[in-house]
Amino acid sequence: MLIFTNARVFDGTAMLQGLKTVSLDGNRIHSISDATPSGDALDLGGMTLMPGLITCHYHTDFYKFTLTDGLNGEPLGKELPPGVLMAIGVRNCGVLLESGFTGFVGAASGHDIDASLKIAIAEGIIPGPRIRACSAHIGTTGDVNDSRKWWRRFDSPGTDVFVDGPQNMRAMTREFIRRGAETIKIFTSSGHGGLPWPVPGSMDADEIEAVVRAAHMRGAMVRAHSATRDMIRLCVELGVDIIDHGDEIDEEIIGMMAERGTFWTPSLVYPTCMINLGWADADLPGQVENVKRMLPIAQKAGVRILTGDDYSGVFRDVLDDDPLDHKVGDYGREFGFYGQVPGLSPGEILSWGTRNAGQALMGGLDKLGVVEEGALADLIVVDGDPLSDLSLLARPQQALKAVVRDGKLVIDRVDRAAASRPTRAPSALNA
Repeated sequence: MLIFTNARVFDGTAMLQGLKTVSLDGNRIHSISDATPSGDALDLGGMTLMPGLITCHYHTDFYKFTLTDGLNGEPLGKELPPGVLMAIGVRNCGVLLESGFTGFVGAASGHDIDASLKIAIAEGIIPGPRIRACSAHIGTTGDVNDSRKWWRRFDSPGTDVFVDGPQNMRAMTREFIRRGAETIKIFTSSGHGGLPWPVPGSMDADEIEAVVRAAHMRGAMVRAHSATRDMIRLCVELGVDIIDHGDEIDEEIIGMMAERGTFWTPSLVYPTCMINLGWADADLPGQVENVKRMLPIAQKAGVRILTGDDYSGVFRDVLDDDPLDHKVGDYGREFGFYGQVPGLSPGEILSWGTRNAGQALMGGLDKLGVVEEGALADLIVVDGDPLSDLSLLARPQQALKAVVRDGKLVIDRVDRAAASRPTRAPSALNA
């Protein structure tokens, strides 16, 4: 049994009062109490014990490419051999753990890489986070991701597949689930960070409905790249589980999402970079500002907002410090980024990457992303109070002291001598 004592505890929603003892039994949280343990315990000396972070828009194999490749006839997922892209996924799993992220919800990968990584981690072949595996993007013929160089079709797909009509959508959905996908990703519109398209959508209602019905019948979720108002609304009405981006979201749609329990991943860092670099189309700045206005409204309405963005290193050639590179600490920058949005509290933002994210990853089948009795024990220890300083989560090299994955310490940097010194009074810790 692993026991933490003298822990300040963020439970996925709020910081608990006083210092706590948290005990684990196997891969579950057994108890949270004020009691002093009688056996061996890891004294945290007032450091924060909290759920492991979970990123919910993760492309495992995105690394060292430019988004213009697809428009120039080089589809995503074909820039390197599948084995090399799998190696990138292995690398990125390590970056996640070193950043304090114990899980991810996939947002599309080619070559069944999400599902393959999940098997490799479960078999003990590699260490890694808890994974909700995603399919490749499912789009329609000639949509924004389909190369204009029509004469250069590849024999096998990369990150995108293109099918048309409800029957083919249904068959593709079932095939991806057979191959290990737990989430099906569909591309229903252009928009979001420089994907111009002259029409509001690229997928018909009967096609979306076929995917949703086929996925839900087999216990899978559906997420949609959906940026235009018409397509966001249609996706929510038809039962899509996660809306990605939602650039033209409005209060009416927010009400529908709250009623239906729809998740929302705004992913604002990427379009913000596009705007700052002068690469965005004319509508994007207004759409980003719209999302910032809608976030506090959605939070108040009870929409389950998630963190996660298009990490890829796409800006590394033009920015000295690319915030979307797969580097240790970069994923945690999102919390500070959203902390600058008026009307949102640090605890609310942190819940997007813990409690809400745990619900998205587990799909309601288990409890994750919270410090509660019976919950899965994916936890981290942070030296400091992230509610007072969200930027701590972007500095794991200094602040991250331990990572527990499925009840086992996989990173342990706790200074036993320092932790055993007398702790400050709980009142001071929680002031």
